[in-house]
Amino acid sequence: MSVDEGRNPSVIIIGAGMSGLCLAIQLREAGFTSITLLEKSPEVGGTWLDNSYPNAGCDVPSFLYSFSFAPNHEWSMKYARQPEILDYLKNCADHFDVRRLIRFGTAVKSAKYDEQATSWKVQTESGEELVADILVSAVGQLNRPQIPDIPGIDEFQGQAWHSARWNHQYDLTGKTVAIIGNGASAIQFVPEVAKLAARIHLFQRTPSWIHPLNNYRYPAWAKWCFRNVPYASKLHRLWIFLMCEWRIIAFREGSLANRIYRWWLKRQMKKHIPESLRETLIPDYAPGCKRILLSSNFLQTVTQEKVEIITEPVASLSRDSVCTDSRSVRVDAVIFGTGFDSVGFLQPMQIVGRNSAELHESWAQRPRTLLGVATPGFPNFFLLYGPNTNLGHNSIIFMVEQQVRYIIQCLQRMKQQRCTEVEVTAAAVEDYDKDVQERLATSVWAGDCSNWYKSADGVIVNNWWGSAGAYARQMREPDFSAFHFR
Repeated sequence: MSVDEGRNPSVIIIGAGMSGLCLAIQLREAGFTSITLLEKSPEVGGTWLDNSYPNAGCDVPSFLYSFSFAPNHEWSMKYARQPEILDYLKNCADHFDVRRLIRFGTAVKSAKYDEQATSWKVQTESGEELVADILVSAVGQLNRPQIPDIPGIDEFQGQAWHSARWNHQYDLTGKTVAIIGNGASAIQFVPEVAKLAARIHLFQRTPSWIHPLNNYRYPAWAKWCFRNVPYASKLHRLWIFLMCEWRIIAFREGSLANRIYRWWLKRQMKKHIPESLRETLIPDYAPGCKRILLSSNFLQTVTQEKVEIITEPVASLSRDSVCTDSRSVRVDAVIFGTGFDSVGFLQPMQIVGRNSAELHESWAQRPRTLLGVATPGFPNFFLLYGPNTNLGHNSIIFMVEQQVRYIIQCLQRMKQQRCTEVEVTAAAVEDYDKDVQERLATSVWAGDCSNWYKSADGVIVNNWWGSAGAYARQMREPDFSAFHFR
């Protein structure tokens, strides 16, 4: 199934979350017609389908956390909650008529590049084989829940689940609950659990910087303006983008902006924390080294008498308890707010490229790509929301839209030159990776704290080094000399 003269390449997209939908919609707008999305779940939405825990929501304002080509004038609040975001993605799938391109309940086991046919053979978990000229991974960075390997976890007789696999059937009313982890998900669901539970034991490894959420509902007059006043919606979105964008100046280790931000955050947090808990709840690392969390009720919740913060590491689980080295706490349920395997890109899928090179082996030290979208040795293969494209200050959807436009330009180039292969050069990736890592070395993420942006050896593999605008400028016009078109 190579690309014949005058024919668009066929494309398989793995994942029908935000990234996969964006690419499918824009591919059709660009005139590509042979598109298949493979989605393991029964519905679109990706992470917004999986993460249905109480009060789940996005920490990027909704007008910006949406496609530029599909504005929603009816967002109920500045930071929408999960049901509203999921409905938006479902509506996009319906409005742009991409559901008929999606094969739901289809998990990908492996994909292998056929060098003779210059195409990808994709094997599903059910044993079916699909073939396409182009393969695109749209599985993202936060799709595999991470549960720590705690001794005795299989012996626990109570209810236990990860926040991304919330047990909505279990009633927490009057229960004693252990919550392990205090990251971005826990910051949202802990106050909701506290409304029901009789007692909470929150196991905290390290404290987090908490920025006030300051959420608000859009009044009816504002929605009317967004619908009827020319450019009102676009100007509001632009304003939010600029307000998010300038925060990148505070993400430099030891910078004046970072020190000022730290002073301000500490003042805000102290308003809600008694003296006895300040050392426990206020971090000693620079803001941004770990993800800054947005909440207006987390600190007020964890300082209640019914909540105990335990900083001693979890050593094991028993039949009815969570144990540290010094004590045992009896609980009815355990909720893991322990995040995701963010550095295991594309796992557990096996991706095999040219000369039988396996992607995870090629990335054994760390993933190396060009702009997060292409890697050498894997022709006709692209990534969305790939390595070093995550942000700590702005909208990932903005970043993905840049990647989608970039990939489409590469595919259009293939068609124009009547090529059957496009592959990024090793030299281009080496130069780009060196530049990115040098720039990241001065960022706040490189500081002395643990975070999900780093690999085991401390290399930052998730985050982009600068502003979203800087990324957009690099992505605007592909440097085709960085690719082999054959």
